[in-house]
Amino acid sequence: MTLRQTYYPIVGQSNVFDATIAYVKMLFVARNGVEYDVLTSVNDIMINTRQAHYNPSTGVIQFDPNIPFEEQESINIVYDTNI
Repeated sequence: MTLRQTYYPIVGQSNVFDATIAYVKMLFVARNGVEYDVLTSVNDIMINTRQAHYNPSTGVIQFDPNIPFEEQESINIVYDTNI
């Protein structure tokens, strides 16, 4: 089943955590409407600011720590629970 979710992250943080998205197939991640490439491998290295690292074992989506969340930002995801 394909689902979507919107998060309003904590100001100053650079990741979103939700245990309900652990072990799903992440199809789409956007920060303030801007689509990000989704990295899932532990060996993947974030090389630009338009990448988000999704850790399927924890349900964490990590963005560039040098660009923390600001007021009124939103994170939109689309994921599939059938992996």
